[in-house]
Amino acid sequence: MIPAIKCNRRSSITNCPSHAIRMAEDRAEISGRRYGVFSAGRGLYRVRRITGNPSSALEIIAPSWDYAAEYRAKQSEDAA
Repeated sequence: MIPAIKCNRRSSITNCPSHAIRMAEDRAEISGRRYGVFSAGRGLYRVRRITGNPSSALEIIAPSWDYAAEYRAKQSEDAA
């Protein structure tokens, strides 16, 4: 029997590490920003957007595209 995954989507907390990684991957691809998976207590994992390289992150997920680079390219096209 597979135990149910307890997930609070609003606060991005789950009790399954693989589910936390999937949530981080989905959010990174949608937003174009980096997300990290962090420990949130005994058996819980939190997904949140990150900047830099936080040492407390269990996993850092980078998107296949970069929002900042896309934004800068669009701004330079509009200025030209």
